[in-house]
Amino acid sequence: MQIFVNSTYDFAKWRIRALILSLVVIAAGIFTYITKGLPLGIDFAGGANIILKFREQLPLQQLRSILPDATIQQYGPAAENSVLIRLPQKGVEGDYAGQVVDELTRRLNPESASKHDLNYLGSDRLASLMMQADPDSRGSNPAAVQHYDQLADRIIAKRSDIGIFTNMNQVTAVPGVTTGVAKVINERAFLGRFNLLNQETVGPQVGSELQRKAMWAIVLSSLAMAIYIAVRFEQGLVFGVAGLACIVHDVLIALSFLVMMRLEFSLNVVAALLTIVGYSINDNVVMYDRVRENRRKSKTQRSVGEHLNKAINDTLSRTVLTAGSVFLVLLALLIFGGEVIRDFAWILLIGVVSGTFSTLFVVPAVSIAWENWQNRNRPAAKVRVESVRNDVTARTRKAS
Repeated sequence: MQIFVNSTYDFAKWRIRALILSLVVIAAGIFTYITKGLPLGIDFAGGANIILKFREQLPLQQLRSILPDATIQQYGPAAENSVLIRLPQKGVEGDYAGQVVDELTRRLNPESASKHDLNYLGSDRLASLMMQADPDSRGSNPAAVQHYDQLADRIIAKRSDIGIFTNMNQVTAVPGVTTGVAKVINERAFLGRFNLLNQETVGPQVGSELQRKAMWAIVLSSLAMAIYIAVRFEQGLVFGVAGLACIVHDVLIALSFLVMMRLEFSLNVVAALLTIVGYSINDNVVMYDRVRENRRKSKTQRSVGEHLNKAINDTLSRTVLTAGSVFLVLLALLIFGGEVIRDFAWILLIGVVSGTFSTLFVVPAVSIAWENWQNRNRPAAKVRVESVRNDVTARTRKAS
């Protein structure tokens, strides 16, 4: 499939307007950052994230009264009865999330003090409970231990499949649960109000270290890409600078939207930014390669802007089809991927659009500005002599 066949769009003509648009977006992002700050995720800010799934309607008011400093919001569709709890950074290292979950268990499930919580505790504790009661009269030999371990694993696997047990019949219907096991479970266990889907804790020291490593990862990868282009192509220095400008442009645009949309800056977002760096340079390399081919075939002297315009038009079909395909995939991730990868999908989506935009407008703007700067710093007579020499060479080639 090919579109934009033999196109002759003058992208260089619109480079200044395009740069102004980019600067407006970046300025809006900087203003939002100054006034509202950067919304850091737990990876960098430190603290705790907890995701709970409840048997019934979310007790949001009760949760907020227990955890007044936490940010509590619905997680996923309302029918899932899941909640995301974010807690601010704690001044000391430790299992912050685990301590909070234990407190919630004590406050929301008072029966846990005397009974086994089938919706919260794991298979090891359940297997131990059944071993102590030994309802199947297996004894205490290794075969008995294996029997109850496997049965407990099946019960917990069933809980994972359905998300949370809502009635005891779901537990006793698990294959391998005998009448004796069912009796022990009904007498010594209960169904807690929530199931712990995920918990994570990041201490202040780890968060600061991750911030530094993320910054260096973005900076060093960008410089490495620029150096590669500078070595790989003719006029490599100007193309390397233009490529680096594209990377900086795309990263700043993505961060501006991140700040304005109040998405969380997390390790997922850093991964998206690094992907944007590679995507942006890939587009540029294809276009630079076409410039090199056109230079070898050209029989007339052309400016950098003319070469770039032709190369962009030659590769426009490929650029639009590739960007469009990636855009559709990311749109599907954004719609169906859920909360976990939502910010990642948003940043990549913005980066794909920005990367295509920078290839079409930022590269010509930087390259033409570079050529104009070089010509201004060269003696006018030398420029005229070289111009005449190029004209003569072109006429000679035409005559031959």
